[in-house]
Amino acid sequence: MAGETTAVASVDPPFEGAAGLFLVPFTLAYSTTQNETNDVMNAGYLPANVTVHGVIYAPTDMDTNVSPAVVHKVTIGSTDVATGLTGAQTGTKSFQPITPVTITAKTLVSVTSTTAAATAAAGTLYLSFLCQK
Repeated sequence: MAGETTAVASVDPPFEGAAGLFLVPFTLAYSTTQNETNDVMNAGYLPANVTVHGVIYAPTDMDTNVSPAVVHKVTIGSTDVATGLTGAQTGTKSFQPITPVTITAKTLVSVTSTTAAATAAAGTLYLSFLCQK
């Protein structure tokens, strides 16, 4: 069934970042049923009072067929910051520079499958957010 939301394990950011640039990493484990259209994986929370400049999107191969390819989008709070990500089709990693997003309170990060995998496979998505305090 498509459209499920997977809850985040902790409501606290992984750490409070130091001044300067730093990465906030998340690891998301996908089952074969978690890459259906409109499935949402809540990754966790970014710390307060940071500006996010980019996203490292590093999925494993989660789609064993060619078409249609699984497509993801990354959202910070209610702002879609990276869309049309097709790397989970083949396990292709990428850096996504984004329009800087400044957050003043801890903010939830999520990944939505906007197109279902043709033949889904279990896998892992590693996300890291380039932040500045």
